[in-house]
Amino acid sequence: MTRSGAQPRVGLLRTTARKHVAAGLRMVLEHAHRATADRIAQLPSLPVFRQLRCMEFRRLRPLGNGRQRGTPIVRRYWAQFLGEHQSDIRGHGLEIGTTATLREYGGPELVQADALDLTAHTDVTVIADLSRADCLPSDSYDCFVNQFTMHLIYDVEAALYHSIRVLKPSGVLLVNFPCVDYYFPRGLDMHTGAPLFLFWWFTPIHVENLLRRVGLVAEDYKLSVYGNLFARIAYQMNVPAEELTRQELEYVDLGHPLLLCARVVKPVGWHAAKPAYRDPWLPDTTPSQWDPVTGHYGQSDR
Repeated sequence: MTRSGAQPRVGLLRTTARKHVAAGLRMVLEHAHRATADRIAQLPSLPVFRQLRCMEFRRLRPLGNGRQRGTPIVRRYWAQFLGEHQSDIRGHGLEIGTTATLREYGGPELVQADALDLTAHTDVTVIADLSRADCLPSDSYDCFVNQFTMHLIYDVEAALYHSIRVLKPSGVLLVNFPCVDYYFPRGLDMHTGAPLFLFWWFTPIHVENLLRRVGLVAEDYKLSVYGNLFARIAYQMNVPAEELTRQELEYVDLGHPLLLCARVVKPVGWHAAKPAYRDPWLPDTTPSQWDPVTGHYGQSDR
């Protein structure tokens, strides 16, 4: 009786033990799998891989032949700037080309969002050339997000003048000025109303002079500088922000800036004279077509 009764109990214990061991092994394997997957995902940020990436800079074309991947470094800097000034995005807002940034950063304080461009597309509600925007009423917006546009406008002083004019008194302009970028040798058609040409790469002293020429003084604006030599080269080589360390991203070298961001508060009683308009000479070429895969490399430039 004792032996026959013990055997089922022993068998039950062995079965239970096997189940516990199997469950434990599964947990170990799952943990190892997750750890391995996480480690693989982190490979581009590991020191040895960063060193190998630097070796790849000895080349004549950007990494991946310009194929878009990850977050461009300038976009990482702009997101940081917007996060620091999120409270300015409120009331009646205006943005270039879309309202996505207004809606992402605006929150409940944003009452209305408008998008401005040369022609109607996506959610564009205001059709105008920013450098010839006399048709837009003054003192209309609480904030204006003017991003990655000023280097594509030849009459940049006129564009900056209208960017401030359309703001209400004490309204805020959040605007950026790239210090270096890819050049479109034949222009780039993104189907936004006219081919884009890159006219300017900015320096801090250039931007400050522009701001002062449209009737502002030092108390009316704050200029933030982002970037350094490595970040600048990495951006031009098409290395995404995710593959740079925090120090590589956050170190600021005033001698090698990558992106300039300005927060401008329109002074009460601002009455700057409208600058004389200047029209560009443009090459007689067929523009490259925007490629959603390779991004800033147009199809005819590859």
